[in-house]
Amino acid sequence: MEDFYIGLFLAISSSIFIGTSFIFKKLGLLRLARNSSTRAGQGGYGYLREWMWWAGMILMTVGEFANFAAYAFAPATLVTPLGALSVLVSAILASRVLKEHLNLLGKLGCGLCVIGSTVMVIHSPKEQEVANIDQLKAMVAEPGMDILFTDC
Repeated sequence: MEDFYIGLFLAISSSIFIGTSFIFKKLGLLRLARNSSTRAGQGGYGYLREWMWWAGMILMTVGEFANFAAYAFAPATLVTPLGALSVLVSAILASRVLKEHLNLLGKLGCGLCVIGSTVMVIHSPKEQEVANIDQLKAMVAEPGMDILFTDC
């Protein structure tokens, strides 16, 4: 059960790091746009000298490593839905930090992300560990598995 909570913590922290990284990168690009006439979309590489953009990239890397590590401790049916929470973190921080307006559909989308992730985590099937090769053979022979291998 301890591994489950470690995986849960890593998955949630991953979403926070990744969601925050988008805000940092956008802040770096906005600072660059104020101080330079060349935009990144026009072929400029000035953002590579912007420390705020690099902070966002570092946060993104840390978040992806935390997400990767979460799969080692918790089942994918828990970690994957929690990845959607990075969208929620990014939307909330964008409205607070960047002063972007979150309209009704955006708020509805954030609510659906929370509800969907919660439902998927609560009702996800629990993974079973395979102890030996005979148990693996029995699991592969179960109905439903033949669908996966009919086209091979």
